[in-house]
Amino acid sequence: MKTKKGFFLIFSAAIRTLSCLLICISFSFAFAQDKQKDSILSDTSAQRKIYINDTDFKSIITYSARDSIYSDLKKKQVHLYGEAKLNYEGIDMSAEYLLIDLNKNEVLATFLEDSLGRKVGKPLFIDNGDTLKAASIRYNFETKKGYIQEAAIKQDEYYLSMEKAKRQPNEDVHFVHGKFTTCNLEEPHYHFALSKAVMVPDKRIVSGPINLWVMGVPTPLGLPFAMIPLKKKKERQSGFIMPQYSIISAYGMGFLDLGYYIPISERFQTIVYGTGYTRGSFGFRNYSEYSTRYKYNGNFDLGYTRFRYGYPDSTVFSTTTIRWTHNQDPKLNPNWSFTANVNYNSNSTNKQTLNTQNNPQYFNNTLNSDIRVGKRFGSLPISADLKLSLRQNSATHIIDLTSPIFNFQTTNRIFPFKKVNKLVGISYSNEIQNRSSFKDTYLKNGQFDSIGHNFRNGLTQNFNVQATFSMLKNTIRITPSATYKQIYNFQTIRKTVVDTSNLSDAVLIDTVGIGGFTHSFNSSISLTSNLYSYYRFVGKRKTVLRHVMTPTISFNYAPAIQQGIKSYTDTINGVAREVRYSMFERSLYSEYLTQSSGRIIFGLNNSFELKQKSDKDTVTGFKKTRLIDNFFLNTDYDIFKDSMNWGDLTMRMVINPNEFINLTITANHSWYGWNDTTGLIKKEYALRTKQGIGRIKSAQFATTLILTTKKSRDRLQKISNDMSNVWNPQYQQWIVNPNQLVYFEIPWKLTVDHIFALNLNSDTATYREKRYLPTNTVTLNGDVNLTPNWKIGARMMYDIEQRAISNFNINLYRNIHCWNVVFNWTPIGTNKSFTIGIRGNAAILQNANINIRRPPIVLN
Repeated sequence: MKTKKGFFLIFSAAIRTLSCLLICISFSFAFAQDKQKDSILSDTSAQRKIYINDTDFKSIITYSARDSIYSDLKKKQVHLYGEAKLNYEGIDMSAEYLLIDLNKNEVLATFLEDSLGRKVGKPLFIDNGDTLKAASIRYNFETKKGYIQEAAIKQDEYYLSMEKAKRQPNEDVHFVHGKFTTCNLEEPHYHFALSKAVMVPDKRIVSGPINLWVMGVPTPLGLPFAMIPLKKKKERQSGFIMPQYSIISAYGMGFLDLGYYIPISERFQTIVYGTGYTRGSFGFRNYSEYSTRYKYNGNFDLGYTRFRYGYPDSTVFSTTTIRWTHNQDPKLNPNWSFTANVNYNSNSTNKQTLNTQNNPQYFNNTLNSDIRVGKRFGSLPISADLKLSLRQNSATHIIDLTSPIFNFQTTNRIFPFKKVNKLVGISYSNEIQNRSSFKDTYLKNGQFDSIGHNFRNGLTQNFNVQATFSMLKNTIRITPSATYKQIYNFQTIRKTVVDTSNLSDAVLIDTVGIGGFTHSFNSSISLTSNLYSYYRFVGKRKTVLRHVMTPTISFNYAPAIQQGIKSYTDTINGVAREVRYSMFERSLYSEYLTQSSGRIIFGLNNSFELKQKSDKDTVTGFKKTRLIDNFFLNTDYDIFKDSMNWGDLTMRMVINPNEFINLTITANHSWYGWNDTTGLIKKEYALRTKQGIGRIKSAQFATTLILTTKKSRDRLQKISNDMSNVWNPQYQQWIVNPNQLVYFEIPWKLTVDHIFALNLNSDTATYREKRYLPTNTVTLNGDVNLTPNWKIGARMMYDIEQRAISNFNINLYRNIHCWNVVFNWTPIGTNKSFTIGIRGNAAILQNANINIRRPPIVLN
């Protein structure tokens, strides 16, 4: 009995002790446990929540593990094995092993080794979107401090690994022996070695000495200290842009376009560039972009460059460039529009630049600038434009300045009495212009009086009446029209004769500020029809050839009703004669002596299409092939001329059977005879001079062939369409010519352009030896992948007539996963040069380019 009583007392004490322990535990902590199914220990899943006192933890800890969970109540520790996971106040941790210490308010995460000794389940720490991967993480929930070994952080496009690190309460991370890179491999192709550093999340990394390592090998490139900016999501940071380095050039050693990027706001960003060379050449440039969605976008580029070649050439000169592009979104205001495209150079040439290699306008001799304001008047069919225009020509050194030009016109034909009139429509347009042509030195030297003296002014207006109707059940379309034009010039000329006491007199031409009025009238009527012919061929494919012929005949009448005809008496070889001239010969809207014309114009257009049965076409069951898109013939006959009534026969043929072949043939043919010695044209027909039906004055054959796979052609078209949706002036060249793009995704492509042209020799002295001056060039442009990471591309222009290569360029591309290397070499041509460029693939390194270049002037 005593034994049973003693046993009962002991059992009761044990129950009370256990109950007290559970009560203490329930008041000392609170957290939830979610235990997943364990195939080894249990066939059923269980979930346990344990609440910890608010003084220890502010929120619930949720944890789980794949293999097992062991709770040590005496030490207040929880051990989690196998894909262990933990979540607490926005912090997520996962590792192969987790240890939760409730006494220290800490968690330890580390990896385990499998049977082969491999590290499995390295810890992963995620805090508000920032990811950290390490070999070992110890984190205190109360102090917010952490101790990390072999940590790796990914933020945006960069990766940062640390050998040892400590996380401070303010979230700063102090670490030693770090690696900074954009390569996502565990052993990166390159990295910057940081001796010791501090990372301030979303702001910067401040480091001591850093050194660049490539493929595990240290390089001599380094810095005594560095500050690497970090950016928050959707936030841009200012920073330096790596320049291009020129080791040898006509300007000495130097750098090109060392820049500093400043994102002023989400709508405006700017870059300040600097260029310098050892022989004294330097330049400054500011490039800015602005954009407001659904309103406008644009950019401007302002630059100043000072050139100095150095000994023995002591020439010093400078140039100023202004480029501005502005586009307005139609959604901003449907009635008002403003566009600008300014391209100004104080020296009127694109060849005076320190950057000849990457200058797409190097071979362009003209610079065009336009600023336009347009106005529409609601639903009314009228509009107005005001434009400033500047044209610079580096070949003639002439600048044409139009300031301003005003246009007012109807946008569509207006049909008066529309209820009863649906055939006859009228249109109107006028133009007021103020233009000056002068030498480019006038503007550079500030000779504004001379520029103003060369201004010419005038206005013109046009009235047009046109009707369109058909006959014979729409078989023939008839279009009569009449145009009356009025012109007023504010400047005219006067010709006077000066007696030189010789057999011939001299004629002086003076420009006078006396205006004059003139007008002209033109009327025409045209008849057009379409004729269809079908030719069926015998065979299983049911081939049908369709021929569409579009003949056109029109009559154009323009009477000689011009005004302002003057005359003077001139003496040539002692014989006096009256000479008539127009006083508007040098006016803004210039006119010369004309006579009435009545031209009968004949035109014929042809197209040929082949239609065949095809199993590949599941819609119609037939395949259509365009053999000839158009074959056009045109000539005219003037009934008022006293001789040479027939005009030249113009021919044009376009063959484009598919999307990768294009052939264009053009020619001009004359019906009249010619002098076999000088080549001068005669008034007699070639048939009468026994020279056949005439001669070809000019002809050209242009062929374009794009060779690549259909998948690659679709890819190029998609890229071109994507670029057209993103406003960027640098994309315009690629949008028009997508076949010039270089992509590793496209294994190979080849573009062949061949131009063969013949032009009549106008030099009478050499005509007998060479009647035609030929032009025969072939341009090859292509690239091919040597390996998945190596690509070679080349562009060659070959002059078949001269049997010489006029320009040759070769490019070698190497994709190094996170970087790419480009070797560009132009050994033949006026722009001889080579460039070795190293560029980062990541967007964060898009301006971190290293270019070693040799400009053309050194190799000439």
